Amino acid sequence: MRTALVFSSVTLLFVACVADKIFEIRGHGLELGKHRDSDGHVEVLQSLPSPKEFWDNYASIRKPVVLRGAGKNFPAFDLWTDPYLVENYGDLEVKLEARKEKEKVPVGEKGLGRDTIRSFLESYAKKDTYMVSQLPDPLAREVRVLPCLMCGTFSERILEANLWLSSGGTKSMLHKDADNAINCLLNGTKDWILIHPDNEKNIPVAKGDKGYGGFATLDVDKVNLIKYPKFKEVHWQYANLTAGDCLYLPYSYWHQVRSYGAKNMAVSVLFSRLTQFNETGCESAKLEYTPLSDVNMVWTYPGHGPQTMGNLDPFELKDNYLQEIKHIENQQFTVDYLFESLTQEGVYENHPSIRRDMASKILSIMDPGSKGYAGEDDIEALTVESLKAIADILDPDAANTEEYEHITISVDDVRGCFQEALKEGDGQLTLNSLIEHYKELEGSEKVARELFAMLEPKQKYIATQEEVDKHLPEILELFKKVRVSNDMSGEWHQKEVLEDKKIMEEYLKTVGQNPDAGNGKARDEL
Repeated sequence: MRTALVFSSVTLLFVACVADKIFEIRGHGLELGKHRDSDGHVEVLQSLPSPKEFWDNYASIRKPVVLRGAGKNFPAFDLWTDPYLVENYGDLEVKLEARKEKEKVPVGEKGLGRDTIRSFLESYAKKDTYMVSQLPDPLAREVRVLPCLMCGTFSERILEANLWLSSGGTKSMLHKDADNAINCLLNGTKDWILIHPDNEKNIPVAKGDKGYGGFATLDVDKVNLIKYPKFKEVHWQYANLTAGDCLYLPYSYWHQVRSYGAKNMAVSVLFSRLTQFNETGCESAKLEYTPLSDVNMVWTYPGHGPQTMGNLDPFELKDNYLQEIKHIENQQFTVDYLFESLTQEGVYENHPSIRRDMASKILSIMDPGSKGYAGEDDIEALTVESLKAIADILDPDAANTEEYEHITISVDDVRGCFQEALKEGDGQLTLNSLIEHYKELEGSEKVARELFAMLEPKQKYIATQEEVDKHLPEILELFKKVRVSNDMSGEWHQKEVLEDKKIMEEYLKTVGQNPDAGNGKARDEL
């Protein structure tokens, strides 16, 4: 209580001090993009550039560009109606998110954050759910890779493909992605706000983010320019996409996306962060729209089981190891060295035994001859498959796995769920009661039924106290998996946005005015 009073006092003092000037700040309390006029729409091309032109004019300098109508050459553009997807791909599994990023993960037919295409399409118009998933391999034959990516280094460094589908009304946070992307819209419209990486010094980046990706702590609906005054200096452009358009989005380019339409569907193809482009073979290459299924893509997903969405780039991983090993005194990777590297990076910070196990597994891949170390020649010899195995160890994403629900819900909550269900049944646990209490934990009916089956009840829908006592320890083991992520952006974003809202609420109470007033001319260029 004392902490809350101190915070409230500080907040009131803060808003009182700025009340006289707050209305003079253009865009304060308004949606992202109202703080200054845009620098205009990004460049639009009516025809595709050659691979060299694409490299020289866009990819090499990280310049976004709209490729008007390029997606209309995909068979998916005409084929992917809801009935067609249900009939041909309905049983394939996809990942789910909420319509607004970092909010509660929805439950699908296959568990928390996981659904079948059929189940999703039957309900997506009515629910707060958004398909954000790695593209299942069977759909790849109806997606095309643009001709400008079909030779030289581009064609060798295509990483993964993702599928985005909603009933519109989705809104992302301001964020940046780790890899280059060609994002092609198949249905609906999308409005993009695009911010060059040079502006990052004026963007409040969430603590805990790592690498080339990341999130800003801004509330994109009500930007707090008192709390983040430097953001007033951020320049931005916009891009308006309609069905059939593609956007080249450079890696680490800050952006926010707003989606519209009764059905909004897009496919993105990701490729490496390249520092140079070898155009060998481009002159003789047959440059045409090529089925994604015919491309040697690094990370694929069969449509069932764990996904590899967002996994590390194995080519860059190898380059980094080769650079790193040159600066080690004996130019050797050992378990101790790898363990210390993981420790310094904050990986599984409170779990040294897990870090030690990771280091051992990585060295076993680097050193297949079991010498006890890996040298530069060993790293040079690593294949893409070996590097992918290392990437799986280094950067696991629980949301990609079928165990996500077990990792998300705590052991204590599951234990309490069973206790409440037993109490409600006077010493007996019914299936319906377990489902009801487990769903209160934001778990799925599917997993609740699986847990009930693990009790091995003699009756079909009722388990006894003895059956629960016997099997509950085994059930709780499922929920004891360690979930430690280096990406804490979601937690930081939530904390900062809550603080923003409290400041705005206190301000309104103090000045008793409309925060939309006095912001001057705020052009809505979207």
